[in-house]
Amino acid sequence: MEENKAIRNYTEWINAKGIDPNMRQDLMNMISRPDDIEACFGAELKFGTAGMRAAMGPGASRMNIYTVATAAYAMAEMLGEKQQIKDVRIVISYDSRNNSRKFAEAAATAICTAGARVIFSDRLRPVPMLSYAIRHYKADGGIMITASHNPKEYNGFKSYRADGAQMIDCETEDIKSRIKSPIEGIQIIASAASFEELVASGKVEYFGRELDDSYNAMVIESFNSSSVSRKARASLRIVYSPLNGSGREPVRRAMRELGYEKVFAVDEQDRPDGDFPSLRVPNPEYDDTYELAMKYADMSIADIIIVTDPDSDRLGVSVYNEGKYKKLTGNQIGAILLEYLLSESKKMGKLPANGYAVTSIVSTHLARAIAARYGIKLYETLTGIKYIAEQIRERSDDGDESFMFGFEESNGYMLNASVRDKDGVMAAVAIAEIAALSKSKGLTLIDQLDSLHKLYGYASEKSICIEGAGVGDKFMEHLRSLNGTLGEPGTELGILDVRNYADYMPESNVLLYELNGLDWIAFRPSGTEPKFKIYYGFYGTESAAESRLERISKAVVAEINKYKEH
Repeated sequence: MEENKAIRNYTEWINAKGIDPNMRQDLMNMISRPDDIEACFGAELKFGTAGMRAAMGPGASRMNIYTVATAAYAMAEMLGEKQQIKDVRIVISYDSRNNSRKFAEAAATAICTAGARVIFSDRLRPVPMLSYAIRHYKADGGIMITASHNPKEYNGFKSYRADGAQMIDCETEDIKSRIKSPIEGIQIIASAASFEELVASGKVEYFGRELDDSYNAMVIESFNSSSVSRKARASLRIVYSPLNGSGREPVRRAMRELGYEKVFAVDEQDRPDGDFPSLRVPNPEYDDTYELAMKYADMSIADIIIVTDPDSDRLGVSVYNEGKYKKLTGNQIGAILLEYLLSESKKMGKLPANGYAVTSIVSTHLARAIAARYGIKLYETLTGIKYIAEQIRERSDDGDESFMFGFEESNGYMLNASVRDKDGVMAAVAIAEIAALSKSKGLTLIDQLDSLHKLYGYASEKSICIEGAGVGDKFMEHLRSLNGTLGEPGTELGILDVRNYADYMPESNVLLYELNGLDWIAFRPSGTEPKFKIYYGFYGTESAAESRLERISKAVVAEINKYKEH
């Protein structure tokens, strides 16, 4: 990022006609802070694994009404040209984050300015309901305003296709290519009719309870025929937290109608609040996310804690076990769900001969063993739920295979092809079903996990992040120079038996090493942050798997630190 570009963009923004007076004042206050100018104007927002995401604030590098309007206008323009239709309709929803409703209205304003129409959520709703709504209304695309599980300072923009899946890279690149000026969004908003005027004219129409009822009916239908009795459901004691997000109403409604009578709230996290006052970060992957919920669980003698993140696309679970609550990893939840869904289908005679599941290349390899046992295919994709949705499009929409389940290790689960994104609502109900069935047999989810390990082998899995600008790129370059081995000849990493090596460039900057048995290691630098992520999976007996994980992960980190030091 060159300083002259940042200053040029900053100057264009501060001098733009029609810019919001409060934002202009913020920009005036920034004039003596060159680092802030660089951070806010040195680059434009990019589409990453799941849309655009950044801290909120003024500038081309930040989430604000103008950057949202720019992207929304280009998206509407692209859809109109691509589909060669005049009457483009785009569904918009938003979560509980600060400014989400404001950004959603800016997106709607820009879309109408581009000549399209908007179907707008009359209140906050989660990602899975946005995905479902696109298909329900036979719309041409959708936008979700959310930063998912990121810190409170962030917000984001997710763009969706007509099938309810997030847009693929070529489509987001098309959107990006249509953005010609850093002040385009300012010009769009300044010249547009107000949101209220667009509603009055019929260019923006609201959706509400009818969509809620339809989505809930789909969820209930998915579990109505399960072998879990209402008595078992009524017995399960659940503490549920939407983490101040959008999952509260749909999760509670589905559980209530299925017969879950003992669902207790975490008062401080039950209502929408973009400041997330009781949370460091509203992320189900982090241990400290559950601290307050565990206090409520102790008081209510809960069997299980269930959390969904602010846009309710991710699920987290903690289970009472031997006097304390144990958090399950995303991989463990995924394996438990996969086993349950396939065993239930088989028990009811509904396991299709052409069934398949989908997971990512950095998710648990226990999925391979589970799928093989039930005789279904398992497809592995790059990281990103849009790639799982792409498999459904290819194999079910355009083929004759039957989708069963999809998941990623980062706590994202897809249970029904009517929703083409991660669905924390359905996943919350599904995990409650397994917990209720287990309790009726005197078992817990921990017992179910132990049974999986006895059946398929123990799984010792983890992922870690290495902080530091350029570390990932340097180490990836080093690995590629080794031509498929993990280290120099004779070193601890160099003597590991790599039976399969995959480099996913140019499609994605990921290296995957498959070792003996199901063992594997993967490397992936972040495309938007100075971070480098390493994923590990080791399998077999518990002691041997844990020992290999500890030994090899230490050797990998030591090798990476050489590049961090330089």
